[in-house]
Amino acid sequence: MVLMIDDDDDTLEIYRLLIEKTTYVDRFVTKNNPYQALQWLKERASNPKLFPRYILLDLNMPELNGIEFLQVFENEINYSELKTKVVVLTSSVRERERREALKYPSVSEFISKPLPKEKLIEFLSAESQSDKF
Repeated sequence: MVLMIDDDDDTLEIYRLLIEKTTYVDRFVTKNNPYQALQWLKERASNPKLFPRYILLDLNMPELNGIEFLQVFENEINYSELKTKVVVLTSSVRERERREALKYPSVSEFISKPLPKEKLIEFLSAESQSDKF
């Protein structure tokens, strides 16, 4: 499963529409509120089969930005045992933000928006392959 967290509903809808045309539609979840996403993740943390393999996280969100999300996520969820990787998505070109995000052990990549469809399919495909092992 791949979870995408972004406060922009249009962005989430675009990616949902892209995924609906693939075989991975049942493995793609979107949340437009980082607080709700954290609660959703906490509810699933005890069952690795229900927990996302990848979290695609928007960096610039109001109320709780991506860095603040990462702080809570790493402190309250045992992500390493769940083998979850966070991919930070941003429209920012600031090197400082990139360095700050990559300080978090859960972050595996820092990608400029828009996330290419091929990259999203790559995450979904890798997640699907991991189910077979």
